[in-house]
Amino acid sequence: MTGMTSGHGAGDVPGSRRAHSASEINAALMQAIREGRYRPGAQLPNERQLAEQFGTSRQQVRDALLILSESGLISRKVGSGTWLSGNAPQIIERLDADVDITAPHEHSFLETVEARLMMEPGVAALAARNVSEDHVATLRMSLDAIRAPCNWLEFKSRIYQFSRAYYVAANNSFLLRAFDLIAKARADHRFDGRRDNTEVADIVRDHTYVQLSQIFRAIADGDETRAETVTRSYLLGLAAASGLS
Repeated sequence: MTGMTSGHGAGDVPGSRRAHSASEINAALMQAIREGRYRPGAQLPNERQLAEQFGTSRQQVRDALLILSESGLISRKVGSGTWLSGNAPQIIERLDADVDITAPHEHSFLETVEARLMMEPGVAALAARNVSEDHVATLRMSLDAIRAPCNWLEFKSRIYQFSRAYYVAANNSFLLRAFDLIAKARADHRFDGRRDNTEVADIVRDHTYVQLSQIFRAIADGDETRAETVTRSYLLGLAAASGLS
């Protein structure tokens, strides 16, 4: 079994049935990953299956998988197989937008995540306590916007707009002002992306939507404890995926 999410194989490459090079196999697998045909953490087809799909040698497949491994997208376990990283959405996002989170700024990515971790889980809990039907409608609209196609810079802005919506629901103007300062610091540096007009991969949009949906549901349900827990988990995941924790 693999983690394919559609009926198309990773080797469905247009053109002739000639043997494909390692770079072509890598490009086809990358496209399959970007389109969400493999789930994060899923097992990929084995070398023999991939060689048959691409009509090529297992050595060419190994070379292609080595390229993916060097980017951190896959891990290979002897006797177990090849597995897509659980952080594949974050890795794809950084590759597509050429993100440099180590770029020197007055307020770094790490500092903003630390600040959010200190206050945002509590903000989400407060939002769950104070949430109204209007707040839920705004949160839902902001959440749905994240799944709509857009370029990378707009995608990041929409994520922050969703977070801002539950700061508004918390009904604390001081906390909202603090978040606006954090969001401005990130936007001023274009979220550290150097190709901010790039297309957002399906795997990135879908993964983010699923994560933020958990925060939405907890707040909409008025569940303070769950809202605090899932928000903290989301922010810790951002830090961990960036090698910051």
